[in-house]
Amino acid sequence: MKQQMKKQIKILCPSKGRADNVMTIALIPTLELVVSENEAEEYKKNYPDTIVHSFPSYIRGITATRQWMLENFEEVFMIDDDVASLRRNFAFGENDPIRIFDPEVILEIINSTAGIAKDIGAKVFSFSKIRNPLEYNSFKPIAHTGYMNASFCGFLKGHGLSYDVSMSEGEDHYMSCLTMYKHRYCLIDNRYSFITDGNFTSKGGCNTYRTRDSMMKNTLYLKKLFGDAITYKAPTELMQNVNIGERSLRFPY
Repeated sequence: MKQQMKKQIKILCPSKGRADNVMTIALIPTLELVVSENEAEEYKKNYPDTIVHSFPSYIRGITATRQWMLENFEEVFMIDDDVASLRRNFAFGENDPIRIFDPEVILEIINSTAGIAKDIGAKVFSFSKIRNPLEYNSFKPIAHTGYMNASFCGFLKGHGLSYDVSMSEGEDHYMSCLTMYKHRYCLIDNRYSFITDGNFTSKGGCNTYRTRDSMMKNTLYLKKLFGDAITYKAPTELMQNVNIGERSLRFPY
């Protein structure tokens, strides 16, 4: 573990309209913020101990912001600004802590997962997308194909990938498919999930331009690009509420 921790991956946090409310800093004090140059001074004022990277104001939207990060940093773990905790999906005993708030433990998990990805030659790594621990499959703690949530996704040297900046959202489905097409596998640590707060309700972030119409439009676009790998999400017993336009991934291997 100590050997893997010698080199830590750069952790970047794209943010917009939340200069006074970057929740993730409490969990990862070493993260660096990525904001538009129009908001940079306000973020620096509120978070003087945090490195703030600014990109040109003509870059609009989260997808273009993520692409800017890929172009300017060789290796990076991207995480959203509204993360409330890290959850252990495999904790079932009364004394097992389900939620993790300790910054040192969270940083160790991120870097050790990045280290494992490097060891197996994967170019992209992520964590579980599940929202309910009951969805966790104890026989599949690690996956090498599947959906990688852009809210907590890492890119390693030589990935050679780019986002489609025409997409207003759904960039994680696009990147998951592109990774499978180009590299055939990735690393997804299903043992842990980063829990966000206010994806669709809080001010700032992607909520200013994420709509049901845009989700449907992007789903149709993804199906055109990747065919049957993109499916429409349907309600399940554990997840009854599904937004119009939400999609799932189904890879043939």
